[in-house]
Amino acid sequence: MAKRKNHTNHNQNRKNHRNGIKKVKRKSTISLRGLNQKFLTNMLYSRKYNNIGRAAYEAEHGPQQ
Repeated sequence: MAKRKNHTNHNQNRKNHRNGIKKVKRKSTISLRGLNQKFLTNMLYSRKYNNIGRAAYEAEHGPQQ
């Protein structure tokens, strides 16, 4: 009884390159679903007050260390 061919890579490289090998498209933002709620709340406030600037924040809330 003849042995069967177990594996060949013939023509696979040509087939793969016909349409080009492309990088995987990654999502620009990660999902926040399932993250710790305390962390999400803190992140919300940090983003909210990140835009006003340190000088304006210290004028409103006092000097920070």
